[in-house]
Amino acid sequence: MYGLRSATRFAWRRLQVPGGAPPFVPPPITVPQMPQSPERINDRKVSVIIPTKNAGEYLSNLIWKLKAQERVNDVEIILVDSGSEDATLHIAEEYGIEAIRIAPEQFTHAFARNKGADTAKGDYLVFMVQDALPLTNLWLYEMLVFLEENQLAAVSCAEFPRADADLFYEFLIHEQDNSCAGDRVTGWDASCDSYAGLRSNAQLVDIAAVIRKGLFARYGYRTAYAEDLDLGVRLIRDQHRLGFLQSTRVLHSHNRSTAYFLKRGYVDVRFLTDIFPNFVYPEIKDKARLYSEIVLLLKSFGSLRAAVGDMSFPMPSARLLEMFYSWAERGHEARAGEEMEPELEGILKLMRGEQESKASTVEAGAMIWPHVAKHFQRFGEWVSAIYPEVDHQLAEEIADGLSKICGLHAGTHLGYLYMTNAKRGCVDSSLRQLDSQLTSGV
Repeated sequence: MYGLRSATRFAWRRLQVPGGAPPFVPPPITVPQMPQSPERINDRKVSVIIPTKNAGEYLSNLIWKLKAQERVNDVEIILVDSGSEDATLHIAEEYGIEAIRIAPEQFTHAFARNKGADTAKGDYLVFMVQDALPLTNLWLYEMLVFLEENQLAAVSCAEFPRADADLFYEFLIHEQDNSCAGDRVTGWDASCDSYAGLRSNAQLVDIAAVIRKGLFARYGYRTAYAEDLDLGVRLIRDQHRLGFLQSTRVLHSHNRSTAYFLKRGYVDVRFLTDIFPNFVYPEIKDKARLYSEIVLLLKSFGSLRAAVGDMSFPMPSARLLEMFYSWAERGHEARAGEEMEPELEGILKLMRGEQESKASTVEAGAMIWPHVAKHFQRFGEWVSAIYPEVDHQLAEEIADGLSKICGLHAGTHLGYLYMTNAKRGCVDSSLRQLDSQLTSGV
């Protein structure tokens, strides 16, 4: 599945890291039964829409896998490319696929997908990303059967991490799996009165999602961010039902930086308040104090990876996590010469001028630390259950994961700060500058 080079790298990595159970065991993939008229799938056409930009090594495998899908009559592949500079367009041409080209500045997640849908000839639209890969040749059939058998508006499926996925992304997939009890069908119900219930029921993930073309033509995507979630909310509000398959998966994962997770946490708050009118957020009025805590914690967590170099391994994972927790709470300072991600350093630079103090420990009544600490605990329990002992490489991955947790909650609280000030009509130039940087490229 992964290819010889990737499989060899994965095997070598497993030899270096103490063994244990994998992060999770996916349920066996079974083909749903459809005793009535399977011809209604076999006779219909499917259009797969994939936004691309420098898709590189992923694209050939994805196209090949889509063309190998079984029990589906006709699969049309539509690429919407926003300025690839690698071999993406050449690969598409080799497979006989004429890509729709848009300018990079035109790209939004909604615009690119709507553009592809406009030219699609299929009865079903499948929205995918360029770095996802179906795990079996029955993946598409399983999605379509689940949609038809349950008379659903749309269906999406779960992810399985690639061999080179970082530890934190594997943890995120584990948490997603725990939040969903197997394959499910959702719609509007009493739980949608709360933000959490509405978000859970409206889950539609266009990493790999199927929707009826006629229905999509009436709704379309409309938001620059979280376009799939916004569509899911509108569909269930109009009494449509959605499906989510855990038993059918695509291979997909990322290796993201702390700065990315900070920006993602921020954008979640900034844009999801438009999608969820019942989303209630805490008001944050003390900007200087918030900035002080963010700078302290991000510098502290960012220094953990370098601190690993002074440790002796193997070490019990519980001991390592206890040390990391203590250092973060005390404000473990970065040493001279330690480098921070350039993008993260740029974000912190915008905040340093307005810090309230040079605090060296997390103060009582901290805003971010309680959320980080709770997330830290869940991550630590998951790691410890898999790896009783850790080596140097795994310790660095754990440190990176903790830094990303901190970034995620820092971004969330910066979003609360912006929304509080926007509500009061007092967004100053420094906050506008920070907003511009945090919403760029997510």
